[in-house]
Amino acid sequence: MTDTPRRPLWIFLHVPKCGGTTLKAHLERHFTMDEQLVEFSNWGRRYRKEQGRPEFADRPPEERARAEILAGHQLDYGIHRLVPGLREPRYFTVVRDPAERCVSLYNFRWSRGFAPGDFDQWYEDWYRRDQSDYMVRFFAQRLYGADLPADPEQQLAMAQRLLELCWFATTTDRWNEGLDFLSAAMGIPADWNHYRAAGNSIDLPASHPSQGEVVKRRITLDDALRARIHADSPGDVRLVDWVRARRWPLAD
Repeated sequence: MTDTPRRPLWIFLHVPKCGGTTLKAHLERHFTMDEQLVEFSNWGRRYRKEQGRPEFADRPPEERARAEILAGHQLDYGIHRLVPGLREPRYFTVVRDPAERCVSLYNFRWSRGFAPGDFDQWYEDWYRRDQSDYMVRFFAQRLYGADLPADPEQQLAMAQRLLELCWFATTTDRWNEGLDFLSAAMGIPADWNHYRAAGNSIDLPASHPSQGEVVKRRITLDDALRARIHADSPGDVRLVDWVRARRWPLAD
């Protein structure tokens, strides 16, 4: 007698500015928004408020059982326990070279009027202080909470521990292949498009509050800027290199 495979529950740990909008816009074409695909972010909450829908944790078990994918910036490891039934939780994520992520974040925030025209001012006054090694802290906090040790080596080990628990992880330079792989695993067509590419944005789905937004390219990454950002985010550099070098055994 063989065990019946459990239906997967997909959980996307979405690091900001790491290609997640492209994935979620693709998923929304194939899964019902806020029933099968549930977004845990500010705009996910805004969507539920506008639609008069309760937060996911407040729904009865039979409604939570309909979920196929939980995604967003604001979910932690263990959120799969909110979905009843015998499901196989499959956490996955994508990381990005910190220099590319920094420039993408600046262009995004500048396009929205949330960053000054002077990149150096923005970098020194905000990014370097609050965003250096952001990805390491993001993953460590998803598993261990916000009260992290000050030691960067411990934080990196904590982030790697969460990623070891993931079913799949990749980097944005391999995201095309990752999108194809995940689409096949979920049983949907790989008919994705890249959204929010600077200077060439495609309209997002109607559920998104900034669906027609175009991100302008104010800053372009060069070798000198890449070296500067890498020097200020050594943990993120090491984390991305670790992901890039590792074959994900759970997805084999």
